[in-house]
Amino acid sequence: MAAIAGISNTLIYVEKQLILPIGVKLVGSSLAARNSEQISGGFSWFLAAKLGYAAEAGADMYLADLFPEDIFSFAYAEIERKNLGVRDFAEAVGSRQVTPPDVVTIDGTLRFPDITPQAYDPFRPPAIQIPDQYSVYGYQCFTGVLENNGFEIPIYFLVESAELVFYAHNKPVEVVGVVKWSPGYEVAGHVLNGIVLAAALLLRR
Repeated sequence: MAAIAGISNTLIYVEKQLILPIGVKLVGSSLAARNSEQISGGFSWFLAAKLGYAAEAGADMYLADLFPEDIFSFAYAEIERKNLGVRDFAEAVGSRQVTPPDVVTIDGTLRFPDITPQAYDPFRPPAIQIPDQYSVYGYQCFTGVLENNGFEIPIYFLVESAELVFYAHNKPVEVVGVVKWSPGYEVAGHVLNGIVLAAALLLRR
């Protein structure tokens, strides 16, 4: 899927509750089949065919009916601000070049200071204990720290993602998320009124 969508990093987690509204925002909710390869919103039937979806005359394809990984493939290409560093993100939010609910991707090293991931056993996945949880815009979340060139920002992950994203601890990642309003905090000399709610996580190659 990564090669098809032009994604250089490895997708390890995508949250359908969040990637669906992101996909609707970027490519629309109903992807009507056309004779042409490309239609409005950047949707490509060539890409759809590669992902195993057939284009039939007069048919609609609804994002809500797709697997979250496929929604991600359609949406990722339409994200304008990709691979920001933490300082780049801080500057963009501080100058209001990025505002809620913009979608961004941010590169850095992901850490979970209060978590010690165990060795993964696919036959008996270890239980993950989350010490602190928060309600963020109605989603039950926990936080990670994304660090890049000495600067850090919090990243909010849905609790359901814990069993996978904890294994990205201390690894270089690309976070795909939606910016949400927050009370002000300071990063790299900029006062930010925005946090990132993670919809997908990729390991950087």
